[in-house]
Amino acid sequence: MASTPRPDFARVARLRGAEQGVIDEAARQGLIPADIAHALTSPGAGDQLLFQGFEVVADLDSLSGPSSGFVDVPRHLVDGDLPELVDVADPVQRAVLYRRLLARGTATEQAELINRDVLLRLWPQRLAPHAVVQVWERRFPELTAP
Repeated sequence: MASTPRPDFARVARLRGAEQGVIDEAARQGLIPADIAHALTSPGAGDQLLFQGFEVVADLDSLSGPSSGFVDVPRHLVDGDLPELVDVADPVQRAVLYRRLLARGTATEQAELINRDVLLRLWPQRLAPHAVVQVWERRFPELTAP
C-alpha cells in the first residue's frame, strides 16, 4: 500500500514569502498600485489571489457594460462555472461573471463588461474575495453608501 506524500509546508511558506517580496518591490517601483500590493500581501489574501493579482478600474463611471443581452466572456475567464456566452439579464450568470471579472479580469475587461448601476445594486452580495472588496471600497466609497 502506497503512503500519501506529505506536503512540504516549509517550501510553500518560502514561495509565498518570495512572492510577497516581489509584490512589495513592484509596489516600491510603482509597477503595482500600493493598495493592491497591500491587499495581495495581507494575511487574509489566498494563494490564488497572491499569485495571480487583480486589477481595478480607475473610475466607476468607466463601467459601461450592458445591463441586458449577451456578452462574450474573455477566454481566460471561461470554465465550468462560467460559459463563453453569458446572459447578463440572468441573475446567476451575471453574478458569476461579475465575481470573475472583479477577481481575475483586467481593468479594461471590467470597464467593458460590468455595468456601473448593476454593480452598485449587487455590491452588498460581496461578489469578490475580501481583499479585493476592500480595495474597491477604499477607492469607491459610493459602493458602501446606503
